[in-house]
Amino acid sequence: MYNHPGDNHIVIWIVEWLKQSNIEKYLQSGVEFLIASLSGIGSLGLSFFMALILSLFFSLEKERVTQFSARFLTSKVGFIFQDVAYFGRKFVSTFGVVLEAQLLIALVNTIITTAVLYLMHFPQLLSLSIMVFVLGMIPVAGVIISCVPLSIIAYSVGGFTDVFYILLTVVVVHAIETYILNPKLMSSKTDLPVFYTFIVLIFSEQFFGVWGLIVGIPVFVFLLDVLDVRSTSEIPRKNFFGGRKKKKDGNS
Repeated sequence: MYNHPGDNHIVIWIVEWLKQSNIEKYLQSGVEFLIASLSGIGSLGLSFFMALILSLFFSLEKERVTQFSARFLTSKVGFIFQDVAYFGRKFVSTFGVVLEAQLLIALVNTIITTAVLYLMHFPQLLSLSIMVFVLGMIPVAGVIISCVPLSIIAYSVGGFTDVFYILLTVVVVHAIETYILNPKLMSSKTDLPVFYTFIVLIFSEQFFGVWGLIVGIPVFVFLLDVLDVRSTSEIPRKNFFGGRKKKKDGNS
């Protein structure tokens, strides 16, 4: 009909309107976006499937894989694999610690947000809590993303007043996560001073974006291990007057 409209006046009018509105360009961009989205979902599903298969094979032959991998440590290039094994072990352990801290942050954010939603009489509170917790796993940005559906629901429930309360809650939760929870939990888990945690988070966010808030602390702790920087627990602490704290037996 678009290429050969015929003699029908209605079809001719529709075709002329489509040409004037340039809808073909919008349809083409929409189809391209749809194909790109489907291909992205397909590649993500394939990666997830391969991860499950490899995890299954590794779990079934964990002992054998460990013994076979240990042979590389005593080979002619064993010094390379020893360094790789050391660095990999350090990096995996620090990344797991940071992920645990992010879980705690998401849990605290979910509790605060759920309490506010309960006081505002939101429907489907359990589903909204799950959504907030999942988005809370995204550092900093997750709290901002969650305000979009919450604001829409707030407008349908109580109008602009509830939207204002939701936005205020998001700002407060975001501030608590950024300035209190993130530095405190990261500092306690990785044994870093709060000052250094702030500096690393600021610089990593500037250079790597949102993902820098995830990989910044593990990379920094990894560099500390490589440079053999002592833990703060090993450094003798001084009291308020500058001297070292006395032990129980009276020796300083």
